[in-house]
Amino acid sequence: MGAWEVRKTVPCGILFYKVNAASPMSNHRMHRPASIALGIGLILLLSACTGGAASRAVSAYTPVGGAKAGGDAVAPAPGVRGGRSYLFRIDRPPVSIQSPSVKLANLVANIPGLGIAGIPSTDGTAAVILVEDSPDTPWGTRLNEAEAKIFPAFDANKSMGDWLILVTDVIVRGSQDPIPYTGYRWTRKQVQTYVSCGIPATGSNDCKAAFFRAAKSVVLAAAGYVPRGK
Repeated sequence: MGAWEVRKTVPCGILFYKVNAASPMSNHRMHRPASIALGIGLILLLSACTGGAASRAVSAYTPVGGAKAGGDAVAPAPGVRGGRSYLFRIDRPPVSIQSPSVKLANLVANIPGLGIAGIPSTDGTAAVILVEDSPDTPWGTRLNEAEAKIFPAFDANKSMGDWLILVTDVIVRGSQDPIPYTGYRWTRKQVQTYVSCGIPATGSNDCKAAFFRAAKSVVLAAAGYVPRGK
């Protein structure tokens, strides 16, 4: 059985989603059935396009302990009522698909084994979801490739807003997924500091470690977990 893919152009960006129907087990990756991976891909497509031209509050889960200020986005959250959640705020701010989100999603749309889409966010916030399904490469390879393009692009263009949000996940097959969807939020200043410090070509470095520690982060969904802000 060979690999096949779903590739769709949607109003909020490009969804490129590759699924390997049968992949051998490897030392660095576990695998789950392709049908599950495809299902998540479709969640991305449907959830990413729920915004409109005008910003509006939407029906979605709100994080326990969330704030009432700062950039926010609504992302897929499997396992919660309605299947989607605000990431950081409890006051349900108006959201829509922002032009910078589309531009950043399109910037990395040709990376194989990566599902990409802009997601509804508040004004002044660029928000993109990235889901890696690349069992033939070391875990996180495709996410690293995308991030290495997204962060400098956001830093170079102040019109993209004051906040950057990424929601990331790696598809795991064959056992429970140990790392759920996770949302990260940075200010423009934090992104600028990271780009100036030095984005690693592969893997991690001190700059990247500090950058992700500084992020406001939220776990969206996992077996046995209830999404909540932190």
